[in-house]
Amino acid sequence: MTERSFFDFGSRSGDFERLESAPWVMRFQDLAGSVDSVDENVIEATFDEDTLPTHGEIIELIETMHAGESSPFIERAATERAHQVHLPEHYEARYAYPLVVWFHGEGSSEAEIHSIMSGISERNFIGLAIRGNVNCDSKFGWSISAGQLETLSDDVESLVRGLRRTYHIHSERIFLAGYGSGASAAMSLMLHRPEWFGGAACLCGKYTDLQVPESQYGELQNKRMMLATSVCDRLSGVRDVVTVGQMLYASGMQIGTRVYQDAGTSPTKKMLQDLNLWFMDDVCSMTP
Repeated sequence: MTERSFFDFGSRSGDFERLESAPWVMRFQDLAGSVDSVDENVIEATFDEDTLPTHGEIIELIETMHAGESSPFIERAATERAHQVHLPEHYEARYAYPLVVWFHGEGSSEAEIHSIMSGISERNFIGLAIRGNVNCDSKFGWSISAGQLETLSDDVESLVRGLRRTYHIHSERIFLAGYGSGASAAMSLMLHRPEWFGGAACLCGKYTDLQVPESQYGELQNKRMMLATSVCDRLSGVRDVVTVGQMLYASGMQIGTRVYQDAGTSPTKKMLQDLNLWFMDDVCSMTP
């Protein structure tokens, strides 16, 4: 994938791989010296790797350098939206992990991220789940109007930026995923800010009355979308998935579909296993 994520702070894919390996050497030229005597005025300095800035410090420095009143990198106030983070087993700070932003289904909460990520993969991803904006008995659900969508995008932006200061997340491998009303929220955010994300997986969501903004057609080119339903789904059936898939395909997206036999109030084991494979297909396709 060649598109750059909004969260990549201006870097290009592969930039870091082109850096020379240790020893770390910096050359300083004495500007007072003549061109002919450059070699005599070069100072070599090696650095202790323990004194090098951490990943989070580098991200913070880049944000500060780009900051300005009209800059998208300007610091945004931390969101108060409830959320939870799931780290993979044996987290390795040197590896840039894909991030899965999860939207829970009706009658659940952000706490399900741990069981969801365990079903997807305990090693391949970092997971982030945020709480729905509608109270549903003692749990939560989703309702996305135009104003609520803007608030949601602000909250996701704030949370992802905060995570990237603490954990090593690949800026071009940030995916949305959700179930039920959460799948509808994930799709709405994907169509609203396609430049931010690598793709979205929508399981058993409501796809009727969906509109694709014409202004986003350019950014939607080759973005990946997985649409899933079950034969007994009450929100959207196979016909709805086919119709929406055709519309999204016409906008330039790469569409994958799944039809499952059963679906309850939460994703099945098979659905989560398929999510892992679908995400990893994208990750592997971007690997140099």
